[in-house]
Amino acid sequence: MKKVLIERLPSHALIYVIAFLMKIWMCFVVLSCRKIVIGKEHAEAMQNGDDSYIKAMWHRNILMAPLSMLKKKSYASLITPHEDGEVGVAYALISGFKVVRGSGTGSSHDKKPKDKKGAAAFRKLLRYLSDGTCGWITADIPPGPKFECGKGIIVLSRLSQKPIMATAIRTQNEAYIKKSWDQFIIHKPFGKLVIAYGKPIYVPKDADDEMIEAYRLKLEKNLNELHEKAENLLKG
Repeated sequence: MKKVLIERLPSHALIYVIAFLMKIWMCFVVLSCRKIVIGKEHAEAMQNGDDSYIKAMWHRNILMAPLSMLKKKSYASLITPHEDGEVGVAYALISGFKVVRGSGTGSSHDKKPKDKKGAAAFRKLLRYLSDGTCGWITADIPPGPKFECGKGIIVLSRLSQKPIMATAIRTQNEAYIKKSWDQFIIHKPFGKLVIAYGKPIYVPKDADDEMIEAYRLKLEKNLNELHEKAENLLKG
């Protein structure tokens, strides 16, 4: 047992070192850029409200997740239970997020996730939302396809009766990991930085299959439009 712990310590420590360096880099990027906010009124409405909400972003945008956290709010982030999510867990914890390990939040409005970890994560997120903690979730789920919103986040909103606020963050200088499934964004310093908040989406408690699909498409469109608006501002 001791041998196993000793073998795991260096890699575990390295994960947190990597996450800490990522955090420092992103802070440098944010401080070096001129910030522009779109939809500030939507963010202020969520920030000043007493209730929790669900924040949705595309997976490729997750390095900027801490910047999208609103004051006076606490957040719980859903992160894959697989080993490739360990750096994400460390980054989230360093950034002040609570962490829920699970693979997505289900695929239909009347069925729970098939795997036990997914079901447990779903229930834990519901408890957090009920207790006033906001949810932070990527709308597209690994391994893709990218820019395609899953139904799980809509289901979560319907059951919790908490609104979803789409958010996009883009910088003037960016690099992309083209071999990744989502073309992951590495933000670079200097230039402009745009944060775009969408109008909160409220999913009715009695939403059926057809309505769940309609709201899924609505969120997907909202996220893509926010990224497009941000990109256009950066070009101007």
